[in-house]
Amino acid sequence: MIARNPNLLCKQAEPYYYDFLCDDSRGLIPESVVNHIEQCQNCREQINKLKAALSQADAIESEQGQVRSAVTAMLKLHFDYVGKPVTCNVVKPFLPCLLDPALEIRIPTPIITHLHNCQQCSEDLDMIRCLNLNRKQLCRLSQLFADERGKSNVSCWQAHDAVVGVLSMVFRETNQEVLKHICTCPHCRKLLYEYREAARREFLREKREQKFPCEEVSASDIFDYVVPYGIDPANDQYAKFRKSLTSHVITCPTCLAKMQQLHKTIYNIAERAESDVVTVYYIDESAKTEARSESDDIYTGFPVRVEAANREDKVNTGPSASAIAFGAVLKQKVSAMKLKSLAKAAVAAAAVILIAVALFLSTQTAKAVSIDQIYEALERIRNVYLAAFDVEKTKPTQEMWVSQALNIMILKSETQCVLWDIKNKSEKSRDLDTDSITMTELDNDALVKIEKTMKAPWGLLPFDNISKIPPGAKWQQVPDKNIGNIVPDTEVYDLIWIPEKKLSDSAARRKWRGYVDSKTRLPKRVEWWLKLAEEEEYKLVTITTVSYPTVAEVQAAVRDVGF
Repeated sequence: MIARNPNLLCKQAEPYYYDFLCDDSRGLIPESVVNHIEQCQNCREQINKLKAALSQADAIESEQGQVRSAVTAMLKLHFDYVGKPVTCNVVKPFLPCLLDPALEIRIPTPIITHLHNCQQCSEDLDMIRCLNLNRKQLCRLSQLFADERGKSNVSCWQAHDAVVGVLSMVFRETNQEVLKHICTCPHCRKLLYEYREAARREFLREKREQKFPCEEVSASDIFDYVVPYGIDPANDQYAKFRKSLTSHVITCPTCLAKMQQLHKTIYNIAERAESDVVTVYYIDESAKTEARSESDDIYTGFPVRVEAANREDKVNTGPSASAIAFGAVLKQKVSAMKLKSLAKAAVAAAAVILIAVALFLSTQTAKAVSIDQIYEALERIRNVYLAAFDVEKTKPTQEMWVSQALNIMILKSETQCVLWDIKNKSEKSRDLDTDSITMTELDNDALVKIEKTMKAPWGLLPFDNISKIPPGAKWQQVPDKNIGNIVPDTEVYDLIWIPEKKLSDSAARRKWRGYVDSKTRLPKRVEWWLKLAEEEEYKLVTITTVSYPTVAEVQAAVRDVGF
């Protein structure tokens, strides 16, 4: 008797795995296949894997649905201000949510256009961005800014004992409403600040030895104790995990100083008076609707007109054109919806929102990395290593290590190596020819310059701040996939611009090329190119390779260079 090959039976059963999972489809499977699957361990394992994969796909689809719902709600809140005056107090609650990557908005809305015109709101957004708060913290901060003028059912005398509890970082003796009052009441906030400052000064006088890595304590770590808005002590599931941090921070003058600085940053934004800038966003069918590129003005390609006025000016808030025109133009952009002419303004406004969401989601699903995402990714980095090369050399002409965690920077050239130590206010210089080391004490001016140099983007990007990129600059992905093979697992992008200064009395074009990790949005290699006016091709000038070491790797580098 010849035994049937079980591997062959498994192969025959594979096309029926999905039907086997679906009760409605089991009747379509041959009986012999059903019998085999039920008795075959291999087939059952494969079906379990398929079941797990399908469950994961359902979870992903559900999560994407939640994101779409959140984006729709956010855009509706933005577009509620069409034709209405938008001031700083209107924009303030939106600021933290604009920093949530899942809710990133890339089309001009009434809120975005105010930011584009108001320097103070733009600076507030940058300050919040630098805090690197997590999603829940950003959400709570938005709620705080929205509730800034809200009325509390709790009086200051009721909250006084809780102020001491917040100072001690123990919330269990209070409740959510009292914590909300402390965060929204200027008097109680001031009292908390003064109590904490007195404690900080006392611990500073005691000069206790601290072994805790204070430099690792981030704004996100201490945010809940500076802004306990939205925390419910009765249901705080993370309280027990914070004890190792709070037991240190509560007596550490360095960490308390960080809390005071965070307190000032958050509440200065909350209490800041409005600027004179008032913007009104109109849907205007007569506006230009030419093709939009990454470097164009934010309104290019959209039937949008924005009026920016001073507070004293009389602002006309009447509608300037039908919302239907806006929907029609956006429809052409996404080529995804077929909308008939709408008669009622309310229905037309709904169409605007739906099409805006479609455009937004189409940009979200694209894999291309924008330059502002690279700036944001670099701002979160605390340790970096850069190696600069001349085009025809294999050894670096200059190396640099920066560690914000250790508060040090190392610069190594072909003849010299220098270590700047912010904590110890010292500069060590080693002559690589004689191996001699000299040490200098840094004054305050020198410390300020070094600290500025240690901040992102460390010369990796052509401009220290994204706002300094010239209006005519062009950002584009390099389509040649072979170029990306130079550095594995990267996508390649070019930023091309004409500097304001001229070389040899003729304008030169400059090109920054970055090999960017599409997941982390961090550059692994950067190239600098130059093309003079009389030249046809760009010439490669310098190359910089980039890595992001751990603290231990930076410490090893300090030893390797002889310090």
